[in-house]
Amino acid sequence: MRLPVTVLAGLAGPCKAGLIERWRAAAPQPAALVIDRGDDFKFPRAGDRADEATATDPGLERVGGCVCCTGLAALGASLRKLSRRGAWAHLLVDLNGGAHPASFVDALRAPPLAGGVRLAELVSVIDAGRLSARLAGPPRRWLVEQVQSADRVVLWVPAAMLPAEIDAQVGQLLGLAVDPRFVPEIQVWRDGTSPPPIHARERWPPVPTMPGEYASAAPAACPGEQASVLLSATPGVVSRWHWRWRAPPDKVFDRPRLIEVVAAIAHEWADMAAVLRTERDWYRYQAGRWAPDLWRRDSRVSLSIEPDRLASVQAPLAAFADCLNACERGGP
Repeated sequence: MRLPVTVLAGLAGPCKAGLIERWRAAAPQPAALVIDRGDDFKFPRAGDRADEATATDPGLERVGGCVCCTGLAALGASLRKLSRRGAWAHLLVDLNGGAHPASFVDALRAPPLAGGVRLAELVSVIDAGRLSARLAGPPRRWLVEQVQSADRVVLWVPAAMLPAEIDAQVGQLLGLAVDPRFVPEIQVWRDGTSPPPIHARERWPPVPTMPGEYASAAPAACPGEQASVLLSATPGVVSRWHWRWRAPPDKVFDRPRLIEVVAAIAHEWADMAAVLRTERDWYRYQAGRWAPDLWRRDSRVSLSIEPDRLASVQAPLAAFADCLNACERGGP
């Protein structure tokens, strides 16, 4: 059975360290932690002797340098050391503020690590008191990647922060997404309250995040964990339907076949957007162009349907979903 891993990205600080400590303390079974040798204020300093640090906390393992840059070798070695010191039901990996979470997630999902671990979730932890400075300065580029590649953003806010200020900061974070159909879940954690819970399992089938009620629109079977096709209506004076095909992030698709399948239908859907995992990278399709992307939650195709077209397009879209499924590597 593969060890579930929760990856935390973001600057070191009280909110991030506190979340890690509380998640480990609340875990029903022992949870280990891998962290780099930076000068984090909560955990043993870089100058502390390794044997002293592990004696007080056998589930803590430090790596030499940024864990995202040394991902394969560092994490593999850390897992071997941790396994000699105990049996762990969950692993937390703390990436520093300058890390590249998308690259680290790709390493977790590729051999040899994929044989022993599975990603439960990528969480970006952000201190509301430092958000403005990060958005305005050089750290913005790291913040953008940490938000765009995250499954969930935990925004820590001071107890006295007003709701309007919180809403403004949530809006700023949502604005970092390339497309509103590809945004992470954002949870607000107010100082002095219980933190959001850890998710021990990768959440699939995915939880709907767009407005409206979802229903299965057409069968879209994939081997193993299935892809899903969802149809929703946005409430309002003039309703609009949204069609979304989604596949689990462990599925890898053939890029040349995807380009051909999407090109065959794209001329009918000017607003179609997609991000799909291929053998080389995750690629976004938008406005007729393909480019590498930071999204890592799932492979997804999204488009909107005018109400008067709904009945006539469901059969072609069902066929489109089947063609997408057939692009899976190793598929028919």
